[in-house]
Amino acid sequence: MSRVIKFRLENSRIRSLNFRIKDKVTGDEITVPIDISLNHKYDYKKKRLDLLISASIGEGEFPFLLEIEYEGRFVLNKRASKKDVEPIAKINCPAILFPFLRECVADITRRAGFNPLILPPINFVELAKQKELKGKNK
Repeated sequence: MSRVIKFRLENSRIRSLNFRIKDKVTGDEITVPIDISLNHKYDYKKKRLDLLISASIGEGEFPFLLEIEYEGRFVLNKRASKKDVEPIAKINCPAILFPFLRECVADITRRAGFNPLILPPINFVELAKQKELKGKNK
C-alpha cells in the first residue's frame, strides 16, 4: 500500500486582523520585526487538515502594528496517521499558504498609505527543524 499522501488547498481566508498605526515614529532605518507561529488540527475521519498561520509585525519603533491570522483548509486523499500528517502540516501546507498571507500584508500596508510590506520568504523545513530541536532541549 502506497504511503504517498496527496492533498489540496480547499479554501483559505483571513481569520482575524488587527492593524494600528502608531502615533510617533522615529528613525529612518527600521528593521521589520516579525513573529510567525503555526497551529494545525487534523480531522482523521474527514481527512481534513486545518492550518492557522499567525503573524505579528511591528514591535518597537516600527510605524505600525499588524497582527493577522490566516487559515487554510487542506483535504487529504486518504486517512493518514499523525506521524504522516506532521511534516505536511509543518512544512508543505505552510509553504502553500504563506504567499496568501504575504499578499494580504502587502495589500493592507499599501492601503494604509505605506510602501507595501513584502514579507521575506520563510524556509519552513528549517523552521520545523528549529522547533523540533527546541522541543527536545526542554
